[in-house]
Amino acid sequence: MKKKQILINLLIIGIIILIAVVIFVKQSTKDKQHKKQEITWITEAVVESVKDELEKELNSLLEKKNQPYKVKFVCFPAETYEEDVERYLKENSADIIYSNVRVVGDYSNQYYNFYKKGYLADCSKIKEDKDFYDAYPEQTWKNMEINGKICGIPAYCNVGNGLYYVFNQTYLDKYQIDISQVTPQLVSVVPILREVAEKEEENSDFIPLLPYEYMIYAPEYSALLDMIQVNEKDETLEAQNILENEEIRNNVFMFNAFREEGLLKEPGEKTIENGKFLLTIMYGDDPKFIQEYFDQITEEAGKPVLSLTYKKLGKHFTSYRTGGMNSILKGDHEEEALELLKLTVTDKEISHLLKYGNENVLNVSPMLKWMFGNDSFDIEKKEDNCSEIAGFQFDGSAYKVEIDEISKIFYQYSNLFRGFSKNAEKDYENMLTELQEKGMEDILAEVNRQLKEWSLGK
Repeated sequence: MKKKQILINLLIIGIIILIAVVIFVKQSTKDKQHKKQEITWITEAVVESVKDELEKELNSLLEKKNQPYKVKFVCFPAETYEEDVERYLKENSADIIYSNVRVVGDYSNQYYNFYKKGYLADCSKIKEDKDFYDAYPEQTWKNMEINGKICGIPAYCNVGNGLYYVFNQTYLDKYQIDISQVTPQLVSVVPILREVAEKEEENSDFIPLLPYEYMIYAPEYSALLDMIQVNEKDETLEAQNILENEEIRNNVFMFNAFREEGLLKEPGEKTIENGKFLLTIMYGDDPKFIQEYFDQITEEAGKPVLSLTYKKLGKHFTSYRTGGMNSILKGDHEEEALELLKLTVTDKEISHLLKYGNENVLNVSPMLKWMFGNDSFDIEKKEDNCSEIAGFQFDGSAYKVEIDEISKIFYQYSNLFRGFSKNAEKDYENMLTELQEKGMEDILAEVNRQLKEWSLGK
């Protein structure tokens, strides 16, 4: 009896110990999860609207992939200045910073400035990590090196947007129209627009050409500021005010002439979903992404998918494609932060979440795909995709007021570029005069001074 009691007592003690061990393990796991290192990632304002959902989904993925850290996004406001960044970093700890945080209005990429201020960690050991380094073309890395060091991970492959004519195949088939001779020169599409417009004259809903919504029609240029751009095919790589370029000027006048002739009109609410147009001009990394845009419109309207034909006119590099970087800040968590950035460019699931969201992260701004991750999952990697000035960023801090003024003038004349000016030639000349009065030549001279200095240092 006594022996039996002893066994029972031992069994009870064993059960108690087992329960205690289970509780201890669970608590240890919980404590471990609770104590996960938090990586603070400074981004720009566009992330704010999805910040909470994006954090939750990203941290869930990191948990699933057994990563020992979690992420917290800090979104700098749209108007952030150098002193704001400096103050934040003095008063708070942070681990990753996006270089296009809208410092000095919308006009300055701060990658080099952050480096000069000593904020950035040296990440050159990426070169020894084949998976990481091979995620981008080697030339992309080299373009962004500073004094031979890798100080950031490209937010994008520096590949230019494709600029495309987008033709509605329905009308090409209906009238047996050949577009093989169409060129980037707008005049080449005039006979086609006129022919189809004449044959669809009785169709009041039909629009031959939808308005051009990207301001300046300039294939093969790289934008530094709105109208200060570099011709990628010009070996001198000298920045110019392209509004003074005769071809650019004529393109603007032609859009307005199209409108006067009735070839260009504002679309109605259902013009696109009903496929009542012949031609539009759009930027896109690849035609499949442009097609997805139209497919979404028709799907939401319950209409058939549009059959579209794309003709590429050239590439266009915007400022965030020639230098946007996610950089590691010097500090205690450089290893974890670098591992996180590696996942954004080597893990397709994480890359796509950050760029496009998912069923739990909706209404994601297109800007996110230019801020996070690696586009090589969706676009073929090519060494020659880089802009000729990839890595150069204009420091406009000494011209804040002037840059703001010329930008305001530029956008005040937006109807001129869309084709809806009542007096295109007069408006164009007035715009040029106003730009000169606000210091355009001084800004352009400073851009070229910095561009030459950068080029000599490559």
